[in-house]
Amino acid sequence: MTKEQLDTFLKDYATGNYSQQEYQAFRHWMASASLTEQQEVLDKYGEELFVIPGKPSMDLRRIAMIESALDEADWEKEESSARIVTFRRWWAAAAVLVLMGAGTALMLHQHKVKPVAVAQKQDVPPGKDGAVLILGDGSKVVLDSLGNGIVAHQNGASVVLDSGKIGYALAGGDENREPQFNTLTTPIGRQFKVVLPDGTTVWLNAQSSVKYPTFFKGDDRIVEVSGEVYMEVAQDEKHPFKVNIKRADKHTALVEVLGTHFNINAYPDESSCKITLVQGAVMVSAPENKKKELLKPDQQASISETQQISIQYANTESVTAWKNGYFDFEENDLPMLARQLTRWYGIETKITDKVSDTRVGGKISRNLMLADMIKVLNQAGVNCRIEDYNKLVFVP
Repeated sequence: MTKEQLDTFLKDYATGNYSQQEYQAFRHWMASASLTEQQEVLDKYGEELFVIPGKPSMDLRRIAMIESALDEADWEKEESSARIVTFRRWWAAAAVLVLMGAGTALMLHQHKVKPVAVAQKQDVPPGKDGAVLILGDGSKVVLDSLGNGIVAHQNGASVVLDSGKIGYALAGGDENREPQFNTLTTPIGRQFKVVLPDGTTVWLNAQSSVKYPTFFKGDDRIVEVSGEVYMEVAQDEKHPFKVNIKRADKHTALVEVLGTHFNINAYPDESSCKITLVQGAVMVSAPENKKKELLKPDQQASISETQQISIQYANTESVTAWKNGYFDFEENDLPMLARQLTRWYGIETKITDKVSDTRVGGKISRNLMLADMIKVLNQAGVNCRIEDYNKLVFVP
């Protein structure tokens, strides 16, 4: 997309006069543009950006009100326990939320986020990197506080921790030895990354797990996952990669791949198990359904409680947003938003009957303190408050 095409599109975008093809071209440009180029677009067209396609109407008065609040004179650093949140990239500093029921789009530009003065026991930090590694003998290694280096040895394989991810180094020797099976789990409020012995990379969202051997042996490479994971599978045509998906302790689906990138969401409290393909090709099947479905990029397979498989197109950028450091609520309902906040912040959530059918969309950084998250939600018209120190209640 040239500069002239970009200017033309953004002017059309502001009025809602654009095609889906033009919008996708803009999204690809944003993904490949430099930070400086992105910032220039944000400064020039900030009010028009990030509205959900087909929802171009905006309440400029509310936008101006929020931006004015964020543009208040710089405050001096106070001696308090309130934490000033800083971020490395502009989209992490920006919090975007669209309250679709009111047709309102709110964007908070890259300004200093004014700290919310709340009692220390009420504020909750966001989730962070951390996991528990269960070794072949059943012993557990808590990875949160360990430094870089070898954290375990297992039958000729070393587990190496390096800057928030673990990998495996296999020593030469006896070819008849058998692999040990490890399980990496992330509790509430944690995420982690593991590079499997074959070079496959797995990202784990909160409350997730992946079980795998310390080295692959045999014709197939087989792993087992639960919760939500994103996988970039190392290509090896002679050894197909297979993923067994467990949901609520039951075998839900099988994904067969050669080399590809995809996301699996198998949380038991979601309505279905979803496999979303970003790149390559995968074959999806369910144990009680003999039919197999081949997915193409940008397609998503949903597996219901009755093992029925349906295929639809999905916004892969939205589906994988968690891996890139933000929540992306694309036309989601309030209960889904609440479930994601529960997993990330480790809090209880409650939705009153009058707001249970509210639908929301947009992006919010996962790096916000809970108090700042609440502030963003309230400013966008999603009214919520903390009760009993650890319960987030959504109210009319």
